[in-house]
Amino acid sequence: MTIENQPHDWFFKMIFSLEKNIESFLKLFFPDIYKNIVLGSLKFYNTEKLSKKYKKFYLDIAFDCKFKTQKKDLEVQIYIVFEHKSYIDRHTPSQILYYKAVLAEEDEKNNRLYKPVIPIVFYHGGRKWQIPTDIPEIGEEDLESSLRKYMNTLSYILFDVSKIEDDYLLKNLYLNAYLMSSLYVMKNIFEDIKRLKPIFEKILLGEIEDYVYIILDYAVLVKKDIENIEQLIEEITGEEKMMTLTEKWKRRLERFQQGLEQGLQQGLEKGKLLDAQESIIEILEERFTIVPENIKERIKSIDKIEKLKELRRKSIKVDSLEEFIKLLG
Repeated sequence: MTIENQPHDWFFKMIFSLEKNIESFLKLFFPDIYKNIVLGSLKFYNTEKLSKKYKKFYLDIAFDCKFKTQKKDLEVQIYIVFEHKSYIDRHTPSQILYYKAVLAEEDEKNNRLYKPVIPIVFYHGGRKWQIPTDIPEIGEEDLESSLRKYMNTLSYILFDVSKIEDDYLLKNLYLNAYLMSSLYVMKNIFEDIKRLKPIFEKILLGEIEDYVYIILDYAVLVKKDIENIEQLIEEITGEEKMMTLTEKWKRRLERFQQGLEQGLQQGLEKGKLLDAQESIIEILEERFTIVPENIKERIKSIDKIEKLKELRRKSIKVDSLEEFIKLLG
């Protein structure tokens, strides 16, 4: 994913990969879910590994948490999965079913109970969402009783940001300014650029520099109109302050671009190491079923690509896991 090609996905992940923003989001918009989450248990679930293993797997955001049940003192582990959409995508139900299957396979691989999955589709496109949130679409009374239990079933929660009033987001900015201002911008990003003025006033005059630049980056990437955005900033802050702000903003963009170029090569090298490490572990699991965690960690600690290539070749040939462990030294 490149920022220029997929600014909506980039911005969504910048906001929703933060646990504090997810907690605020669930508390404000899905209190029935939030009240059952054990405080402090919400943890970001890294899907990068799964994306490499399953080539079609592009899960946006996932969290792991403890969930209180109706039974006293009983808690279960669950996944909360976020799928971001900036357009109508008729493949959404099958995508979510696929994600659930992949997560179930991870549970099997780690020899643990299947975790329930709560899927939330975050939508901020311009058209009305018309994809069913429940399948099958026909009611149970229309199904032969002998077939009901064999039907593929799915229910997901639709969060359509267009249903949230602008005034609600502006008035409740104090609850989580980063989250609420981001929701406001995502809701209005396809409208005339002047629709962003009320939220720009709030965050620019409030001098909340922690995330104002991220929001400005997103607006420029989508609208491709830096001149009008700078003019909007000048209307709000005055020319002198606008010059200071935009100068900081441009310096930040330059540093970001430099870091992106430097990090690209590092990222490629790191990606090769991760691929080689995961490849060895997968071969060993395929051949010997169970690979102890301490052995996996030893493989992951190797940071020489040539050494990993050699171990990969030998992992195919060894007769036992014990023989491979000896090769590790």
